[in-house]
Amino acid sequence: MFTTVAGNRIYYESRGEGSAVVFIHGLGGACSIWYPQAQALSARQRTVIYDWLGSGNSAKPRGEHSVEAWAAEAKGLCDALEISAAAFVGHSLGAAVAVTVAARYPELARAIALLGPVTKLPEAAVNAIRDRAAKVRSEGMGPMADALPMGALAAATRERNPAVHALFRALILANDAASYAAHCEALLRADASALLGEVRCPALLIAGEADPTAPPAAVQELAGRIAGSRVVEIADAAHAMQLDQPAEVGRVLGEFFEAVL
Repeated sequence: MFTTVAGNRIYYESRGEGSAVVFIHGLGGACSIWYPQAQALSARQRTVIYDWLGSGNSAKPRGEHSVEAWAAEAKGLCDALEISAAAFVGHSLGAAVAVTVAARYPELARAIALLGPVTKLPEAAVNAIRDRAAKVRSEGMGPMADALPMGALAAATRERNPAVHALFRALILANDAASYAAHCEALLRADASALLGEVRCPALLIAGEADPTAPPAAVQELAGRIAGSRVVEIADAAHAMQLDQPAEVGRVLGEFFEAVL
């Protein structure tokens, strides 16, 4: 389904009834990455998955993107769907968006769950992301389809579940190259770390045991900056833990929302 937010066409899927849970994907993702969890949780909640601006089936205008703009977009989507309050689940860069929603729109955010959260790019990764943006602009998404699954998916998933590996490659290849590069540049500018202390709603952080992008120790450090938050670690999971361990991630989210919504 489509709706219009700030003049842009945004693709979304809504399932179930009850308290709303809005899922926000990360860099290079699309709403389909959340399908297993959204489908499972829709037995008890209204789940909404969507493609943020420049991704998936949503509009792809040229120009800059930002975490603040994506947070305003999430708020605008909720307004369009007549959702006055919701829990927000963010993955990777999408976690920075969820934190920003909770800080900027506290009346909207009933809870947040952050998977493999990246609220600010580590200094050591800046050149790699800058180079990635340039490479995508010159060569397209092909090189990314081979490189990104190595850190996103656990080794066991790549070896034992080639269908998931293939689908993840397809997800990456489906990105519009210019938009993906602009999203990389948004990541370079992103800094939601200063907002962590402003989160007042219940917060759950989920770490993948083998996540090289947001290692468990880094996730624990972020949790220490959100009052009352807690961390759950998922075994045999890397950065895209919702694909590595879909049922376990769904179970953890379901228990959290049952307690706080």
